[in-house]
Amino acid sequence: MKFGTLTFRAMGGVAAFGAVLLGGCDAVTSVTGGADGQEVAAAALEPNLAQPAVGDLWAAKLDEFSSYEFGDNGEELPAAYGLMKVIEVEDDQLVLITEIGAWPTAEGTLGELGGDLAAISWDENENISVDRAELPALVEQGHILETRRMAE
Repeated sequence: MKFGTLTFRAMGGVAAFGAVLLGGCDAVTSVTGGADGQEVAAAALEPNLAQPAVGDLWAAKLDEFSSYEFGDNGEELPAAYGLMKVIEVEDDQLVLITEIGAWPTAEGTLGELGGDLAAISWDENENISVDRAELPALVEQGHILETRRMAE
């Protein structure tokens, strides 16, 4: 079951809702590391992380990136997994937004990443900056699970 309540941890209130409809997909790429402790060097990053593009999607552990609390009926999830979308690419950092809502397990967001994205709503109120140099560690720690590059 996907949990749809999103509350601000630091600011209070409820996020504004907006939907983005996305088209086709070139591929879903699995990211190695994390669970098996395999080290992931920058040179070994899968292509969507080595050369990120605006519109790339990540299945990720949202509570490691977002300042929001994810929960349902006032109870915070022990872990929150969901999609993130790259909205800006710079030489040394990326800016991403998260979907509104979260899954309590990784399996939910992995299925979502490979499926029809028409119903995904994005939280455009929280921009999350990620240093590109941190990507290998984020993969190794299991915070980034898989990526998808949308067809142009």
